[in-house]
Amino acid sequence: MPLPATSPALEGARIRLRQLSEDDAGDMHAVYSDEVTMAYWSNTPTKTIEETRQLVKRDVEATKNGRALFWAIEVKETGAVIGKCTLWQYDENNQRAEVGYILNRQHWRKGLMREALEAMIDYAFSGLGLHRLEADTDTNNAASLALLEKLGFQREGYFRERWYVNGQRQDSVMLGLLEQDWAGRA
Repeated sequence: MPLPATSPALEGARIRLRQLSEDDAGDMHAVYSDEVTMAYWSNTPTKTIEETRQLVKRDVEATKNGRALFWAIEVKETGAVIGKCTLWQYDENNQRAEVGYILNRQHWRKGLMREALEAMIDYAFSGLGLHRLEADTDTNNAASLALLEKLGFQREGYFRERWYVNGQRQDSVMLGLLEQDWAGRA
């Protein structure tokens, strides 16, 4: 099944995932311009709102063109956008995609990203019929690795000096989650 041209709305207890929009650039600027938040991202922090707009626009276009699905993570109580998550590197023939996510650090360690990823993973396996999800994660990003492993992802590979970010070579770990493992978790 090809990717839809829009990201369907998904719900968690405290968050809502909805189609990322160019109107989200203001909220996403707090994420993209923060050096601590961007430490493990594949782009350097943005310096201007216009740079952030261009990143958001790229994601919106990728969804429209069926290359990826991008969701804004919205707090139900306030309506504030605090991050995003994505299914990208989609491979229809092999029924797999890669997950990506980023969250405003003021909302770290509250379980919000876990809610977002659980909703997105459920959709990936049940809504899109995927067989496998992958996550390429910086080896130094202990919080992200722990979250992925709590969700059932398993470490499958280690890539030396895979990324060049902020003038440094970074290693990464590839993790994988199979649909049957997700369906079989308690």
